[in-house]
Amino acid sequence: MKILKIIAFLGVITLFTSCEIVLETNFNSQGGGTYSLGFDLSEMMKMELNSEEESDNQQIDTLLVFADFIEMKWDSISKLSKEEQEKIKELEPFSLYMKSDTVTSTLEMKLNYAFSDQADLQAFGEKLKGQKFKELDMFSGALQKDLKSAQGEEEADAGDKSLFPDFNDSFITTFSREGFTLRLSPEALERQEKEKDSTLTPDSPMVDMVRFKNRYTFPYKIKSINNKNARVLSDFKGVEISGNFYEITHDPKFFDMEVVFE
Repeated sequence: MKILKIIAFLGVITLFTSCEIVLETNFNSQGGGTYSLGFDLSEMMKMELNSEEESDNQQIDTLLVFADFIEMKWDSISKLSKEEQEKIKELEPFSLYMKSDTVTSTLEMKLNYAFSDQADLQAFGEKLKGQKFKELDMFSGALQKDLKSAQGEEEADAGDKSLFPDFNDSFITTFSREGFTLRLSPEALERQEKEKDSTLTPDSPMVDMVRFKNRYTFPYKIKSINNKNARVLSDFKGVEISGNFYEITHDPKFFDMEVVFE
């Protein structure tokens, strides 16, 4: 399968290059929307291609829609226990997109999730726990390698725990016609302060190995925002905050914001 060929390629070399992790949440007027967790490994692709004397031009653009996959495999899934069936059906709102192009040195991956409300958005990580799909395991493994490299940590066996970074679980999010707020939860703040690496400095070679970009779009125009790190999008219906590993660990409330709509 083309997806597996792409992700298997990531296992070793993601440790030696930088990566941008992009989290994007798009709200609709009913309070639902779409959330995506993706990363751009184009720099890695460029380094790999430059190291090869000859390489074939390859262009892959693949979307795995889990609802369609589950429907196609339902005859086999229906033979599992009710508990296992229900767990697999939790993947129905997910899709996995991958694009690889050796001509433009592009390698991008994105896990998309459709949520119905705030509680459903918070359930993103929980729905991925215990799922046994190679595509998901390899995708999350590539993310974890980058995060561990930036932290200088060794990889550990997570057992049945989801390897996906559950960013939603660390924040308290509210959205209404009046505005939007994002706050680091007290539990996450305490955990981050406890695990803070005091040896990390702004000029450390590790801090730019992983960059985070948090983007939110809304059905309403923005009137004001209180985060100096934020950039309002050109249509005034979205906001974006980007930071490296030092910036977001040195300031745990780096992403906190309050947005007021017109």
